[in-house]
Amino acid sequence: MKVIVTSDVLVNQLRRDSVLIAESFDSLCSTDLQEISALYSEASAILLGAAQDLERFTPVQAWAVEVLINVAGSISAAALVLRAGYTLVPGVVLRNSVEAMAVCLHGLLQPDDLKKIRSGDFNTPSAITTAKRVIPPIGHMNGLLSNLFIHISPLHQKIKPLVPYTDRKAPALDLNLKTLRAVVWLFYVVSEFTFVSSVGARARYWKFASPNTATFDPSAEERRWMKQFLEDGGVENRTQDVQPTVQADGPTSGGSSA
Repeated sequence: MKVIVTSDVLVNQLRRDSVLIAESFDSLCSTDLQEISALYSEASAILLGAAQDLERFTPVQAWAVEVLINVAGSISAAALVLRAGYTLVPGVVLRNSVEAMAVCLHGLLQPDDLKKIRSGDFNTPSAITTAKRVIPPIGHMNGLLSNLFIHISPLHQKIKPLVPYTDRKAPALDLNLKTLRAVVWLFYVVSEFTFVSSVGARARYWKFASPNTATFDPSAEERRWMKQFLEDGGVENRTQDVQPTVQADGPTSGGSSA
């Protein structure tokens, strides 16, 4: 059978096909997107609030807000490409986001390494070890996303056609939504940790204990919400291992936790 391929395949995928796929995504996944967006927005509010008054914070916190705002953009991009039908791509972007959050946590706990991090001389993968001291599930998500999306896994060995979504529970779509939820949850928890003294009584996970020290202490109600939000996506059953009290090595201003 003769196959005719025109010169506008890529243009059609971007301008025609992805629009139709996005409509199907919105129809099937609007609840997911609204729930994810609500938590994403809370984290963004913390960061944008901090960015308006960086003089209140230490240099490492001022650096961290820039890193985390870029993470927000990456998470948005992951959602965008998933909505357009590209199910192999979001995990790559989200894996990068997890690594960026790990580096952020490392800088907060080991501020003497900030110069290396800024110059590009820091061994970035080693930040995962540091980050797991604060939030152990971050190591699990880093490994999961690496194995499924960065490396060639079974997901890469079957064609993923660019066609409208028809089933919310289809494996590729369901997996991507679960990983998106998990990474957005991590994004919120890291953002709150970074500026817990500013968040104050509104903090959902961390409690400001003393200068440089924060305690992971979500309420029972928050834990129930977290379990529902993460939908057994592989993170909520590891949050019990989150470090109860975390102490940063460097001094902070404004009584912040990191």
